[in-house]
Amino acid sequence: MVPGGTLCRVPTRHHRIQVTEDPELTSALRTAAPHLPTGLPRSQQIRELAIVGAQSLASAPRGEPQRRELLASLAETFDDPASSGIDWDVLRESKQLAWPAR
Repeated sequence: MVPGGTLCRVPTRHHRIQVTEDPELTSALRTAAPHLPTGLPRSQQIRELAIVGAQSLASAPRGEPQRRELLASLAETFDDPASSGIDWDVLRESKQLAWPAR
């Protein structure tokens, strides 16, 4: 800001883009807000959201082989009931309470 409260535009050699704030973008910004620094202008919020989103996509598995590998890895955690992280007795009891035998 310059004296008088007007915005000071800083020249940049980088290209600028225009983004329409449609309902999906508004929702994404609302979801991201608790994870972004407070007080960021809308344009910087969008920049942060784009960068984090791209990093997330880059680290996400791609395609069916990776999905199957992740599912197989998840399934292996249930091979040993002791290390599955699930209390099977509580699960059995809750099932019996929810669906009693007739």
